[in-house]
This record gives sequence, C-alpha cells and structure tokens, in this order.
Amino acid sequence: MRILFIDDDKATNFLNKHIAKKNASVSSTVLVDSAFEAIDYLEKKIVNPEDRPDIIFLDINMPAMNGWEFLDVFYKIDSGLIKDIEIVILSSSDDPSDINQFKSRNTLLDFVKKPLDSKLFNDVLLKVCS
Repeated sequence: MRILFIDDDKATNFLNKHIAKKNASVSSTVLVDSAFEAIDYLEKKIVNPEDRPDIIFLDINMPAMNGWEFLDVFYKIDSGLIKDIEIVILSSSDDPSDINQFKSRNTLLDFVKKPLDSKLFNDVLLKVCS
C-alpha cells in the first residue's frame, strides 16, 4: 500500500511516517508540506499506477490552500486516474463546520483525529482493504 501524507507540520509528518513504516503492508510513504505540493506531486505521479497513492491522509487546516480547497482541485483531476485513491481527513479540528463538511462529502473514507497512532492507522487500512 502506498501512502501520501499532506500536512504542513513537519513533526506530525515525521510521526506519521514512523507509524506507517511499522506496518508491513505499507510499501511507500510520501510526505508533503502543503496542498500545493501535493497537487504538484500527484500531477506528476498519478499517471503511473505504480506511483499512485492508495491512501491520502489530508490535514485540513493548512495555510495558502486548506484541505477542503485541495479536495476541490483533486476532484477535477481525471476521474479515471483518481478513482481508487482513498482520502482520510487527519485533523485536530473540533470545528462543527469541518465535521459537517466531511459528512457532506461521500467520497471521503474517514475523519481521524490527530495525533495518528498505530491503532488508528491500522483501522484505516482495514477499511481500505474491506
């Protein structure tokens, strides 16, 4: 399984990568510090199925382009290229508008509260595999 973490906090990305590496089913982990960087990465890698992430863990509170704005751009990409990519919101937000936004988007797999831990990570992977 290939994982893409999108989070502007380097310490959070470091922790997430450490958790992902401990799971034997994870073949690669990519970290990006902004939604813009993620779009750039995806536009370059998404055409090759071997480079395409299986799961994106997306922070929503980021400067310049937040997670919701990222999703608006992401879903404009050719649907044939992104159809099998699962997206998980990974956020510390307790804002009811963020929860409502998540619930209104039936394309998202899960909303997970930070910090990520091994159990939460494994639970998400199980949802993807089932």
